[in-house]
Amino acid sequence: MNDNMKNNKVTPSLLLAAVLALGAGGALAQAKEPLPLSGPAFENADQAYKAYQQGDYDRAIALSREAIRLRPDVPRLRKLLADAQRAKRGGRAPAARVARQQGPTKVLRPVAPAGKPHDPAFLAADAAYKAYDRKDYGAAVTQAQEATRLAPTNRAYWLLLVNSLIAADRLQEADQALNQGLQAAGDDASLRTQRESIRRAMAQAAGTAMYRALEAGNLPAATSSARAAVQLAPENPAYRLILIEVLLRSEQFAEAERLASESVALLPDSVVPLAMRGYARQRQGRWPEAKADFDRALQQRGLSAAQQRNLRLVAADSALAAREPQRAIELLQGLPDSDAAVAQRRAAAARLTVRVSAQVPPLTSSSFPPPGLDCGAAESALTCALLPGQAGRDPAFEVASQAYRALEAKDYPLAADKAAQAVAISPGNRDYQLLLLDAQLGAGRLADAQQAATAALALEPGDAALLAQRGSIRKRLGDEAGAAEDFNAALATGRLAPAAEVGALADLGRKSEARNRFAQYQADGQLRGTSDLDLAYLAARVGDDESARALFASADAAGKLPDSALQDSAYSSLRAGKDGEAVNYFKRTIDAADSLKLKLEPQMLFDTRRAVADITREGGIIASLMYRGGGTVVSGFGATRNEVGNRSAQVGVEAYWRPFGYQNGRYVELFARGFETLYSQAGGATGGDSLQTALGVRWKPLSTQNLVLSLSRVFSKGADDDWLAQAGYSLDLGTDLRVDVDNWWTTRVAAEAGHYFQAKQDYGLASVMVGKSYRLSGDGKTVAYPHAVVAAEYNSLLPSDKLSVAAGPGVSLRRWFREDKYAAPRSYIDFSLDYRFRLAGDERAKGLFFTSLVSY
Repeated sequence: MNDNMKNNKVTPSLLLAAVLALGAGGALAQAKEPLPLSGPAFENADQAYKAYQQGDYDRAIALSREAIRLRPDVPRLRKLLADAQRAKRGGRAPAARVARQQGPTKVLRPVAPAGKPHDPAFLAADAAYKAYDRKDYGAAVTQAQEATRLAPTNRAYWLLLVNSLIAADRLQEADQALNQGLQAAGDDASLRTQRESIRRAMAQAAGTAMYRALEAGNLPAATSSARAAVQLAPENPAYRLILIEVLLRSEQFAEAERLASESVALLPDSVVPLAMRGYARQRQGRWPEAKADFDRALQQRGLSAAQQRNLRLVAADSALAAREPQRAIELLQGLPDSDAAVAQRRAAAARLTVRVSAQVPPLTSSSFPPPGLDCGAAESALTCALLPGQAGRDPAFEVASQAYRALEAKDYPLAADKAAQAVAISPGNRDYQLLLLDAQLGAGRLADAQQAATAALALEPGDAALLAQRGSIRKRLGDEAGAAEDFNAALATGRLAPAAEVGALADLGRKSEARNRFAQYQADGQLRGTSDLDLAYLAARVGDDESARALFASADAAGKLPDSALQDSAYSSLRAGKDGEAVNYFKRTIDAADSLKLKLEPQMLFDTRRAVADITREGGIIASLMYRGGGTVVSGFGATRNEVGNRSAQVGVEAYWRPFGYQNGRYVELFARGFETLYSQAGGATGGDSLQTALGVRWKPLSTQNLVLSLSRVFSKGADDDWLAQAGYSLDLGTDLRVDVDNWWTTRVAAEAGHYFQAKQDYGLASVMVGKSYRLSGDGKTVAYPHAVVAAEYNSLLPSDKLSVAAGPGVSLRRWFREDKYAAPRSYIDFSLDYRFRLAGDERAKGLFFTSLVSY
């Protein structure tokens, strides 16, 4: 009901007037005589007529309104009000004579029988009239009873007795007196007319008793009185509506539905009985029928803005109770954000969407507050307005409302602060715990969100959806054991929605089972109500990249792909082998960030540009110039065929091409390379005599690991051609450019092994470099990398010390270049200088090492 009706309890003074009005409305068409005016109603009406005759229209309006409030069943009082209002506006006022003729009526004074002015019955009736006129209704009843005893065939005396009993509020006795009068004096129109008045008065008395019982919280007594009112005035739809509300609050849903169906027939243009019947049906577990009632009510035309608002709030409450948050969101569209009740329900819908997804089976009998009635306008409209149900307000309601509004505005820190206050005030309110959980998640406070989820679970341990949500939070916090415990517990309940079940299986690492369930639920139509965007994320979680890519594209085509999902769409397309689609999504991500539609941290934006640079690379050239203190092995080129001594300088060039594109990092490259020695301290072959060339193919089979397999044909001057098989692995941490910090730790691990089939030679290389990278001032594209290195070489053809190990300090300087708006720098030139001390084996891994490298 309205805001001053706590827990839907009705203010008696207001609703008593409403009941009087509604009771009158059902009987006006049949009753020829209204109940006589008496008491304050008579006095106000009399003064109103006098003020009207004197031209004091403001006073006439005020007094007539008060008279109507006390006796809304008297039509002439409304006419007096309308006349006074019209006269005040400058309209022509009806003649005072007519107005007075329509004024209050008194009980007609009895007339003495002819020739018997001192008749005892007449004298008793006259005394009764005088007592009635001075409002001494008890004495009026006593004297009227004496008159009817003395003259039982006089209908006027019986009418006087009936009216006196009615005025004394002794309605049952009035009804009995009426029956006695009809038997003693015979049938008479004046007596029969009073039967309707008595019935209406008894119905009104029952209504008054009902509201007193409601105010006292006595639902059984309220129900009994409401049934009596309906029985006394069955043609009055208002009493039925009020009884339906009482029945709903008493959870007598079957009877409430029956009466609501009757009221739908009596009031075909009213949304009130439809909404009440929908609530009764939903609480009985018949959600489709309930939804149909709410939809039918929502299609009614001619509703005011306030009626539309209240009806949509009631229907949204129903959708939320059925766990259909998307329906609730749609119902609330267009309602103002400043409305606290709207903001609260929108936040609840968002919370429900996050927690359980739209695929939770409807909880069709879930308890939620029934809709209420506001009968404040009944005196003029003869009807009641529908109001959204309200749970009893607790002390934390106001601060919780502030939290809901902040959550709606995406002010997550403020929402978390207000929600924490609400929880502190009402720790037993689970909705506030969930509100705090959503706010903490929005603010990125995962540890606090976990605490809120735990507190909410303590109030309802078997909430499968919340168990799964806490599992996801724990997983993000790195608590794999706790996450697995929650996911397994959620699955064990058997109450997870299909989408949540699939997600839990995926998070437990049971990807194959998750994919099978996902395909099964899609085929069965159990995921039909889930949006393409939600399904896309679910498909990505179970590893169904092609479905995820298609679903992201479908959401995009429908205009329902938010900017925040562009990167996820890109990676799904990338995993599905659609490089072009991935690049397009990445570029749109960059555009959204540049236009401030999407908030991306600087390094994340750079990583997005790096992805564009990597995916669009179709080939490249690598050229190197190396000087080393000794050795026989060159990384990437294999072992040299000639002994090069302790000091040598070599130059190498390689060109490569990716014929099938990036392929999510599982690319194939065709390459051609050449290598020759420029200087050899030991007098080995140099220049053209040392030239080695190779043609080959290599394959990177894993997306997430930098493992490369290679096979090439090597051509050497002065030596037999040979086949070379190679396998290489590298792990680079912090080797790319950073834009968010000036310095960062960097580690490079590399290993390579090769086998020459003709020469029966095996070789191996391994190195670990650890240091810190420093971005130099200027444009930020130059990086210095002081480091420590440990390196090892293996050559099976050496007669002794096949393995050599050395370590030492070094420094590198790298300059990045060739970038644009969408692509991070694609190329670099690198200079590296190390000095290594022998740790094991011979001295070929020892000495000064200098490398200059250009990657284009």
